[in-house]
Amino acid sequence: MRSSLLAAPLLATLFLVAGPMLFPQQPPASATSAAANDPSVHVSNGPGSAFHFTKDDLKLLNESNAIDSDLEAKGFVLHDPVVQAYIDAIGNRILAGRHVPEKVTFRFLILRDTSVNAYSLANGSVYVTSGLLSLLKNEAQLASVLSHETSHVYERHAYLENRDRGNKSLAMEIIVAAASWVPGGYAASLAADAAANVSSLILIESIYGYSREKEQQADSDGIAAMAAVGYNPHAIAAAFELLDQDSTLEYEPRPTFYHDHPKLQEREAAALEYADAHTPADAQIAPEQEYLNAVALAIVSNVEDDLESRKPRTAVARATRLVNAFPGNPEYQMLLGEAYRQLGAKTTEPTEEELTHRGEANQRKLMLNMSEEQEQQKLLSSDQGRAALKQNQAAAEKLFLSVIQEQPDDALVYRELGFLYEDEGRYSDAAANYQDYLKRLAPNSLDRYRIERRLAQCQSRQTAETHR
Repeated sequence: MRSSLLAAPLLATLFLVAGPMLFPQQPPASATSAAANDPSVHVSNGPGSAFHFTKDDLKLLNESNAIDSDLEAKGFVLHDPVVQAYIDAIGNRILAGRHVPEKVTFRFLILRDTSVNAYSLANGSVYVTSGLLSLLKNEAQLASVLSHETSHVYERHAYLENRDRGNKSLAMEIIVAAASWVPGGYAASLAADAAANVSSLILIESIYGYSREKEQQADSDGIAAMAAVGYNPHAIAAAFELLDQDSTLEYEPRPTFYHDHPKLQEREAAALEYADAHTPADAQIAPEQEYLNAVALAIVSNVEDDLESRKPRTAVARATRLVNAFPGNPEYQMLLGEAYRQLGAKTTEPTEEELTHRGEANQRKLMLNMSEEQEQQKLLSSDQGRAALKQNQAAAEKLFLSVIQEQPDDALVYRELGFLYEDEGRYSDAAANYQDYLKRLAPNSLDRYRIERRLAQCQSRQTAETHR
């Protein structure tokens, strides 16, 4: 497992926090080459259409480039040729040969981040998190996100927002909030770096989004752009519905600024109204299976980071989706088994008590004041926790044994099964699986010493139990 990029999400994003949409009154042109090259089809004649750079704008541009370099250097950008080719194809289709604004190079990047998020920088870099890719259902929904973010770039929203001095005091409040609420990851990194290298605007846009008016403009331009190149605009309403439903699996710390943005249901209703009137006859959604074929490895990365971020319920949900879509894939079965193992004494869905205000407060205490081990011990003090542990361990064992039946020479599954049996106190079974793992492991593997120690511990405990 890799260390997680984010222990808690950047919850309010450019795509996620905007107010109601103000859509064009005329339907977009059909997806012809002429329409694709007509900027008026996609972008309003707002301030971004007649933009002139100032010294402060150039400073923001340099900071945007620096953030790109920093994220790349720290390994936060996910590089997979299949996923990258897919997102590039959708992004370039949305751009549709339009004129690229001065000092903009459009790039579409996947950020290893378990939060559901997307944002763009002034230089044209558009980031979509692995968490968002794990949530969306099809190509058209992803196109709606990229349409929104590229509209921010076309309209020069980062620069225009940065010129508003009123944002400066808010930015300092956000820095304090991010540092105090978020226990680690990219948000905390932004907070730590803000005073030195990162502008207040970039901090605002990556965590909270732009002003209501700019978000409305990006909504309006974005949905017109996706419809103009043949995507079904109903997909954006479906994406809003997914976003609205994706916040209940487990507690996540969140700042409280920008609380005046309307609910996602308002955006969904506005999108549906526009889509019902302006959907092209040959509008496309694309099947979910095709989407999953393209982004599966990004979802795997997200599940692995979920497990490192104390989000086992989310990991189970995402890994279950992979197993259902690819039932014969042992890697996904093993990932789901590990998710169930780490779920431990937690239920797969929040209990009714957890969804109350008192329950949310208790979950906050568990997350912020207890280690994962301490949280599990507390859960095991209840009948419900003990029942959940038994059920989750049984689910994990079934998945691991299924992988062994399909691929008996897969070394890693024996290690995972050994971990499970050790958790259960089945030291003889754990030792046998650790031995099977070591037999299949390369002699110079860095993992050998660790598993040899665990094997010795299991054998010692097994001996002690025999002599009782």
